[in-house]
Amino acid sequence: MFVDHINLTVSTGSGGSGSISFKNTQSKTSPNGGSGGSGGGIKFVVNNSLSDLSHIMTESSLKASNGSDGNKNFQNGKDGEDLIIEIPQGTQIKANEQTLADMHENKSEFILDKGGKAGAGNFALASNRVPNPEFAERGQKRKSYKINLLYSIYSDVVILGMPNAGKSTLITKLTNSNAKIGEYEFTTTSPNLGVINESIYPIKICDLPGLIQGASEGVGLGKKILNHIRNTKIVVYLLDPTRLDKSIEEQLKILDEELELFDKNYLKIQKIIVVNKIDTQTYNYEKFFNISAKNSLNLESLVSEIINCYKNIEDRLYSDYQKISLENYSYEIHKEGREYKCSGEVVNHIVGLSGNIDAVNQEIFFRFENSPLLAGLKSKGIKNGDIVKLENMEFEYHE
Repeated sequence: MFVDHINLTVSTGSGGSGSISFKNTQSKTSPNGGSGGSGGGIKFVVNNSLSDLSHIMTESSLKASNGSDGNKNFQNGKDGEDLIIEIPQGTQIKANEQTLADMHENKSEFILDKGGKAGAGNFALASNRVPNPEFAERGQKRKSYKINLLYSIYSDVVILGMPNAGKSTLITKLTNSNAKIGEYEFTTTSPNLGVINESIYPIKICDLPGLIQGASEGVGLGKKILNHIRNTKIVVYLLDPTRLDKSIEEQLKILDEELELFDKNYLKIQKIIVVNKIDTQTYNYEKFFNISAKNSLNLESLVSEIINCYKNIEDRLYSDYQKISLENYSYEIHKEGREYKCSGEVVNHIVGLSGNIDAVNQEIFFRFENSPLLAGLKSKGIKNGDIVKLENMEFEYHE
């Protein structure tokens, strides 16, 4: 079964927590607590031997492994293993309806998140200010993301037309593929692939299901079909002169309009306009290529035109693109009356400690006073006596 769209949940591994340990246990001096290991990250890798997304189970939940905790005697925890997801070239990685990456080059990688940060042990936290810390950092908790993978076939030529235009017959004759053929609309419900071997470079060709008016708005198989055009170099419009409801000119107009409405960049793709079933007509359409796929009429001329166009096109419409990783070092402040509820990575760093409660609280307030969060609270208008909430901790604010 051909799969071009997958929804899944991916999660980093949690970072391991740091250890609180001392060489001199009675006096609690000479800290030797090791740091935790980093949690496994999330990485997408292009494998051009894959032809769709069927190797990934939709709606699945995939997780990287956790980092292990640090231990005494300077023993650092082991890093967790990354979650590596292989995808075919031509896959878009999306989250919250935004494209994070558009992957094309074989073996190229996109790191969604490097993994949960390791918690520092008290040896790593020792400083002139706190030479013998009775606290250590907790590892960063696992983070999860809802991801949408959208695959667009990586072909050189796409055959596009309205239902029953003869697309499957044409690709069968050009490539000797085993495309499903029938005398009714929507015979093709998933892409058919083949290769033209008439030139020194094999040319991959794809027959898409029939396109109808309103496709760009989701009518029929609309958007699924149009998505598979984005990675091609040439589009062959296949027009059907035997249709009683739409003329050749009307069919051409619909195909042009639907492509433009879906993605204006599609207008830049090279087009070859072909009239099929010419053996049923009493005259030729001089502006276009005239063929009969069923009777193999004028197919050699069409192949020559495809090869000539292919030779003159160097780049595809889209190439490797990576926006951002979703991980960040930010914060959010929600004000409710005189309460300021704070969250985000900055807050995790401030309060992510364990150990002696007095030592932990002292370190938390030091981190708070030296963090960008304080400036953010002041910009929100915080005043003496207002309540600050940092995860499960709350206190009155005083300058």
